[in-house]
Amino acid sequence: MSFLSPWFLLGLLGVAIPVAIHLGRRQKAEKVVLSTVRFLKNTPPKMIFFQQIQQWLLLLVRAAIIALLAIAFARPFLAQSVSAGAGLSPRSLVIVLDTSMSMRYGDTFDRAQKAALEILGLLRTGDEAALVPFSDSTGPVTELTTDLLQVAASVRSLDSAGFRSTNYLPALRLADQMLRAARHPDRAVYLISDYQRQAVTGYDNRWQLSPGIAFEGIAIGAEETTNLAVTEVKSPVRIMRDQEEHVIIGRVRSLGSQSPSDARISLLINEKIVATQNVDLTDRSEAVVTFPTKFSKRGIQRGAVTVEDENFAPDNTFFFTINFLRPLAVLGIAQASSAKVQADATRWFQSALGRGGESPFHLELVRPREFTGDGLAHYDVIALFDVAELTSSAVARIAAYLTRGGSLLIAPGNRVKPQSFNRLFQRLTPAALEQKYVAANGDYLSIAGIKRRHPIIKALGFSENGDFGAARFRGHWLTKPVAGSHVILRFDNGAPALLEKQVGRGRVLLFAFSLDTQWHNLPRQGMYVPLVHETLHYLASRKPIKPSYTVGEPVPMHLPAGNAVRVTAPEGAETILTSATEDTVYFRTTDRPGYFTVRGRQTQEILAVNVAPAESDLTFVAPEQIGSALVNKTRRRPDAANPFIADHAEKSQRLWWWILLLVLFLGLGETLLANRTYR
Repeated sequence: MSFLSPWFLLGLLGVAIPVAIHLGRRQKAEKVVLSTVRFLKNTPPKMIFFQQIQQWLLLLVRAAIIALLAIAFARPFLAQSVSAGAGLSPRSLVIVLDTSMSMRYGDTFDRAQKAALEILGLLRTGDEAALVPFSDSTGPVTELTTDLLQVAASVRSLDSAGFRSTNYLPALRLADQMLRAARHPDRAVYLISDYQRQAVTGYDNRWQLSPGIAFEGIAIGAEETTNLAVTEVKSPVRIMRDQEEHVIIGRVRSLGSQSPSDARISLLINEKIVATQNVDLTDRSEAVVTFPTKFSKRGIQRGAVTVEDENFAPDNTFFFTINFLRPLAVLGIAQASSAKVQADATRWFQSALGRGGESPFHLELVRPREFTGDGLAHYDVIALFDVAELTSSAVARIAAYLTRGGSLLIAPGNRVKPQSFNRLFQRLTPAALEQKYVAANGDYLSIAGIKRRHPIIKALGFSENGDFGAARFRGHWLTKPVAGSHVILRFDNGAPALLEKQVGRGRVLLFAFSLDTQWHNLPRQGMYVPLVHETLHYLASRKPIKPSYTVGEPVPMHLPAGNAVRVTAPEGAETILTSATEDTVYFRTTDRPGYFTVRGRQTQEILAVNVAPAESDLTFVAPEQIGSALVNKTRRRPDAANPFIADHAEKSQRLWWWILLLVLFLGLGETLLANRTYR
């Protein structure tokens, strides 16, 4: 026990006061002369003895009151309790456990779990601990608790390391945040990792732990490692013609402390080995192999380049996809009174699509009077070029085609009559046509309002292809948007230039101008070709996907409103993605390498996912390389700033309250006892 105001203990000398009073008031026996003792009784010895006990007890109570008052004013506290609250004995620590892919090498992760359990086993009752598993981000966290068995159970529940890369900073930041609110100021971070060289050298050493937080690095990486990894594959993304030879290039690297002398590398297409090569690695750490191959089967092809390595399997295979597409089928309906006019109305559009076997589009043209609406299911997009009239039955078939998920592109020109157009397409068009607008005195309009979040606009990539600034419009159709439509482009006079509407499961796009040079110079601008291509890809929901993704990388998927897709992972887990509005959704559970299958009403894709190449580097460094940069040597503020410690210290100093309460009860007892003794 210690005292905040020990000078008040001089008050203990006051204990002599009741002793002096007691001794001074002792009555001496007086002799009284009586004529007779006949009427007096002898005092029983018991009563005399009991009275003496009461007097001594009264003396002790009075002395205790004075002594307790002196002790109370001296503000006593329990030194052991305060030292515990100040962190001299109990500890607060956070175990930061690496679960990245490199921890799958050998029994590294098992040893990491064992090291975490050993740390917990050294803690005592009253200590608190937390667990932060991490890879490129933090995993399920166990908050600071004195229930050490719960933390140990969390460590054991981690089945194995994952396939993600290593990033120390998010986990260390979280551990630092947790320890700043810890109960005890004896705080430390224990980082259990293999200390991969690429992760340590890439660490941002400008950030440090808060003052007063210690760092302990526990390295459990293997001393000697052997690892062959396929780190890169270059392949064609899309193929349009069959039996054409393509070259697939793979890069294999030795990324361990020991390098094998040779390697056997194979190319697999649709899970069948089509070629194998042996490479010599005696004098080098990497090799590049080429595999000439041909494709004859249409659809998405599953490709993989693999190397034989029994030491570390996760990076032995690099997965990729090749999309052997049929050309996107476009049915163009062109209004014309002669072959020459028809050629001019569609010439620019045909030129933008390209000709021959190299084009990703196949365009068929038909005149309105020849269009019956039969066989529309064979086309990805229907395009109306300056079409003035169609039969009601043909329009009904287009509407049914849209309801089932088809797409329609409308580009009205000079020959279109607003009344006839609005009557025929009122259920389909995103806007009603009102009248033609023609700029006067040689003036022109330009595109000023752009909905940049729309998939077409995002795909154009203005930073590479420019924008619409050079396009000059002498005229356009004034339109009145209908309910449910939205504007993608606007002229600088505020009039809509490109509108969209959802019809059933299909889409309709309306340009307020023709796609030739009747009213503008857009076909002569560099933006015209990518605009036409991206518009058709968007309408047909044919967004080219990447040949491969990295573990942890979000995959964007464009879904029409109300649609859904089912994503099946390599191990069979399923995720359903839905979209309430026309927007891009992201699949974020790319947590392992392999093929992810995407299926929906209008979608069937295969996503190839690979581990990060940097995570395959199995060379390690000492923990001190990161620990020296982490520790903040700035002096810590006084511990009383911690609310837990201040509260604990305050409670430990409330002992004087109880002493005063005891003095009150003793005072009452003294009053009762004094009345009984000297009555």
